[in-house]
Formats: sequence, structure tokens, C-alpha cells
Amino acid sequence: MARWTSRLTTVRFEDALGAGLTIGPGAGDLSVGEENAENAEHIRKLDRGVFDGFVVGDDLEQEVSITVELENQSLTDAVADRVKDFLMKRNKYSGATSVDPTVWAYKVIVTLDDGVTTATKTLPYVRGGSVFSEAKEGHTLAYSGTNNGPIVET
Repeated sequence: MARWTSRLTTVRFEDALGAGLTIGPGAGDLSVGEENAENAEHIRKLDRGVFDGFVVGDDLEQEVSITVELENQSLTDAVADRVKDFLMKRNKYSGATSVDPTVWAYKVIVTLDDGVTTATKTLPYVRGGSVFSEAKEGHTLAYSGTNNGPIVET
């Protein structure tokens, strides 16, 4: 039986109008937090200490994280794709259109494609940032963000 692997997966950060970039290179360590049918917290209700059902609480937020390895190129550029420029909405991405009118937020689109079958997960409302790390094996940006809104899968 075939299985999805990081070799068959791409991660794209995209603004409201479709401008963006594919994230990488990296180890293929994308992580997306908990989802459920209602995209909401389930609050357990008790009647005098006895389980009495659930009520639906606040919408869930999904934590999103991925490690991006830095290539030997400028960290910022006016015309070329740079992850940090997208995250900071600067240079090439200074005119990008946010999915939110107040803060810089964007979509994260995960595509699984083996050449025959394609599946996607679209996180519609992500905001986040990155942490720079130095290492002998190569420098990285550790991205972490939060998604709001139901994840759309195909």
C-alpha cells in the first residue's frame, strides 16, 4: 500500500490573491495541530458530578510549524522569493494582500501529489513568525504560526 511521505508533499504560503512561495528546502517536518468535526472546543458538562453531555465552545486554533533550511543566498531581496520577506510582508511581498484587514495573515496550502493522486489541506487564516538558528549542518528558520478557521481538504 502506498503512503504519503514528505517526498510527495509541498507546503505553500499564499496571500489572499494567490501570490506566494513554496516553502523549502527542509526536512519535511510540517506539523498541524488538532482538528475536529466542529472546528470547536468540546466542553464537557456535568450534572452534580455526572457526565451530562457536551456543549460547543470557542473555535479551535491549529498550531502550525515547519523548519526551513536557509540556502546560500541573501535573506532578503526586492524581486526574488525569500521566506523571510513573505513572513515580514516586505520587499517582493510588500504589496501582498492579507486575508485579514487588521494583521498580516495568509493561507498555508499543503499539497500531497504522487503523480496519480493529489490531495490538499488549505489552512485559510494563518499568522506567524520565525526563529533563526545557526548549526554546523546548516542554518534554519523555525516557523511557527496559528491557523484560525476550518481547514479545507480535498
